[in-house]
Amino acid sequence: MRNRLLFILFAILTVLTGCRVEMATELPQKPEAPSGVRIEMSGTVSLQGKELIVEGKSNLPEDSIIFAGLKDYGEMESYARVINWQGEETDEYVTESTGVVDDKGNFQIKVDRVNPESRYKLEVLFNPAIQKSKIQEIYGFWGEDIARNIGYLDFEYNGNTLSGMIKVAPIVSITDPKGDGAKWNLTNIPNKSRALK
Repeated sequence: MRNRLLFILFAILTVLTGCRVEMATELPQKPEAPSGVRIEMSGTVSLQGKELIVEGKSNLPEDSIIFAGLKDYGEMESYARVINWQGEETDEYVTESTGVVDDKGNFQIKVDRVNPESRYKLEVLFNPAIQKSKIQEIYGFWGEDIARNIGYLDFEYNGNTLSGMIKVAPIVSITDPKGDGAKWNLTNIPNKSRALK
């Protein structure tokens, strides 16, 4: 029995002497944070007869310009397809407007509802190419200094590819449920926008 115990201890000692622990001399590098300036935007759109009122909040500096435009879904797209982002909208805006960010990051844009009985896709976006030079110094002329996050978008503007931020909302017909006197939230596709109570 004693021999057997010595043999087991010798075997364990042999295995342990073959194992060694290496101490790390350097800690693993922390991954770098995404480069660029992060933009946050949120808001709602009120459907008021022939007018849409976009109200939002952002972390953008004062005097930043926010663009809003409507793209027509056409007569064939149903209410359900429009609110679930399954419809096909036109490439061109049927109407557009802009608003300016105040010193607290708030903005308001009034958009003409061209035909209240039609369905539209509302796009609200920060386009760096239409900003004053003091804003472009922060985000870059082409949006090259904007950090990628939810709502980040590459898009065409005057034949150039730019980077910006976008929020969207379905604008349903005035005869649809919640089509008049209702407020809808601005969201990111594929998240669904719904009328707020």
